[in-house]
Amino acid sequence: MRYLNLSEILPIINSGKEVEQFLGEFFTNNFRCFRYVTLGKTKEGYFALIFEKFDDSDEGFTRVYDYSSVEPDDLFGKEVGPFESFEEIIKKLNGEVTLDSEKYLLSGYLVEEIKTEPNKT
Repeated sequence: MRYLNLSEILPIINSGKEVEQFLGEFFTNNFRCFRYVTLGKTKEGYFALIFEKFDDSDEGFTRVYDYSSVEPDDLFGKEVGPFESFEEIIKKLNGEVTLDSEKYLLSGYLVEEIKTEPNKT
């Protein structure tokens, strides 16, 4: 697993791929949960999806993408955008979550990222 350089992110997104970032864990009603964001681009502009998922690893699931959503209305993530520029979507996201400019991953690598995160329970 390798984090993306800032110079790599925009070309990846502009080529139709998505990047992701693990935002950490939190607890709701004593259940461990994970938060992450996916960034991409459609013909309408740059968008983000914020996901909050229960840690369903004790249910036999091994991928965060398969975990159940904390908020049933946000099964496919809480959509932010679209915006005309990448800078606009990042600015809007930073008003809702804390992004780390050095921790972006290609889509699909969150499974490895979460495995490396220490359990903070």
